Amino acid sequence: MSGFTEVKEKMKGSIVMAAIATLVAMMQILTIMKATKYFFGNVGGLDDSLMIPQQSNNGMVSVKDSHSDGALKKDYPCFPPRPAMQSQPQRKDENHTIVYLETGYVNLHYEIFYTFIHQICSCLDEKDSQWTINTDTFPHFYVGHPDMLTMGFERVLQEYNTTTCGPIFFGVPSNPHLTIVTTSYPDNFRPDHQLQYHTLLNDPRYIFICHEDAPFLENTTNVFFLTPHHNRYVIPSFFPPSIVQQHSRSIAQQHPKKPPIFLVIGSFENPYRRSVTSLTSCFTMYRHFNFTVRFLGGGSSGMGGASNEKLAEKLRDTFPEDYDTKIELLTRTDTDEFMRHVAESDVILPLVEGQNFFNEEKGYQSGKKLTSSVMWGLGFGKKMVLYRPLAELFGIEEDNATYFLHGESTKDLAAFFEAFGRCLEHTFKETL
Repeated sequence: MSGFTEVKEKMKGSIVMAAIATLVAMMQILTIMKATKYFFGNVGGLDDSLMIPQQSNNGMVSVKDSHSDGALKKDYPCFPPRPAMQSQPQRKDENHTIVYLETGYVNLHYEIFYTFIHQICSCLDEKDSQWTINTDTFPHFYVGHPDMLTMGFERVLQEYNTTTCGPIFFGVPSNPHLTIVTTSYPDNFRPDHQLQYHTLLNDPRYIFICHEDAPFLENTTNVFFLTPHHNRYVIPSFFPPSIVQQHSRSIAQQHPKKPPIFLVIGSFENPYRRSVTSLTSCFTMYRHFNFTVRFLGGGSSGMGGASNEKLAEKLRDTFPEDYDTKIELLTRTDTDEFMRHVAESDVILPLVEGQNFFNEEKGYQSGKKLTSSVMWGLGFGKKMVLYRPLAELFGIEEDNATYFLHGESTKDLAAFFEAFGRCLEHTFKETL
């Protein structure tokens, strides 16, 4: 049987053919359901403990801290309005609060910067005092060092500059009121480390974003982590709204409809980061369906990650029958292009299970280390197939429309396969 998309291409302008296409799509959905039941029928059926009643997801608070109860309180503009936008805003810093976002390396963690600017601009009552600045005038944001900024990142910041509470400049200010160190790790705070960050702990002029678990920093006032498993944290799931809206793809609104795109974000040569082999059963059972799994990976600029050639070899060896038909490996691109690839996908696959989530050395430290795929999914409003403990960490509830949760896969229970099937079924329903 040909895929749903191929059928649709032949039905243009014909009511009869449209009815046939609808019937084909319904048959594919039924086949997905049968395939799932068949697979589990051979391993003893579904574990009822993995299934929960459908619940509606009331949304996530994009940025929270240790004082937040998780409820989304009323936000309001608390800064004076900015003057009419200019192509090159003037750097008149007098009487403005200067906020400096310090980069760690070229193309490193750019995706979290927007959340920090948004957090400064936010006026939610529960916001941590460390993020609260003078509201008598609008702030000036600086992002630098300029040598660390790529052209794509600058283009995104220029677009974001049109909607922030204060202008964004590229450079290093001479005397910032607040410096946000966007990338730090536990070792950076050791007394013998050359950066000497330990001398700035609890200093209200600095905010440190720590990317790994560090129990000895939990009681400091100016170190923030990126998951709710810490005393102070920020969930970096905010992206420039105009960019999200401009590129966002919705299967339900496409004419003609296109095959669903499942996206795997980031490099995957480390098995403790992503369980790529979880897709094996999905490709085997749903091979005749028209969908694509894209891998957006490769090494960062100068960061020593695996090359796209090595990743392609790994995918080809792992999925020899599907590499040329269902798999796309995209070269790691600049920031704006990266965002476009995320926006045009339909479903994000973190590919995280127990071996990744609970690994304390190379994995996600039981939820104390950020899984960036979830951040992208939340920020762009994408469907996600999620490991249940990972979803619960961020307060994500299963609804079988946007979030499809699964438990631990074992030799007797292909939990990820079952959740993937539910998601695939739902995306095909949207094409009817």
